[in-house]
Amino acid sequence: MRVLITEWALDSYLDLRHRNILSTSDFKRKVRPDVELLKLEMPLSHPKFSNPKFWGPAKDLNNRVISKGFKMKWHNMGSGKFQLRLAIAVIKNSAFLCQGYVKQSEFVDRREMAKLRIRIQDIEQGDFELRGSL
Repeated sequence: MRVLITEWALDSYLDLRHRNILSTSDFKRKVRPDVELLKLEMPLSHPKFSNPKFWGPAKDLNNRVISKGFKMKWHNMGSGKFQLRLAIAVIKNSAFLCQGYVKQSEFVDRREMAKLRIRIQDIEQGDFELRGSL
């Protein structure tokens, strides 16, 4: 599968780095290797993808699954202080990295999933900026 970096993902990564939430070490040792696992074909065959604490469908405010939406999850990041999430749209054998965020509450998580739903529509309409690929 192709892994594509959207402008939204790049902006959120830069914000997390600027606010000293995501360290270079955590990014290189944890986040980047896990994101590169998305290069596997669907359905994703690496054992990590069968762990719901690491990978799962995106759900909206009413707990309904968002079509084509997924999220990667990292717990105990930054000396165990926060939970990092990466919202991903899987469309036509491509994984579009949409946004990274810190899950501070269920409300924050659901708000980010609402953004993901809109971003999936934007991607399908070609209304997004591509900033790179892995």
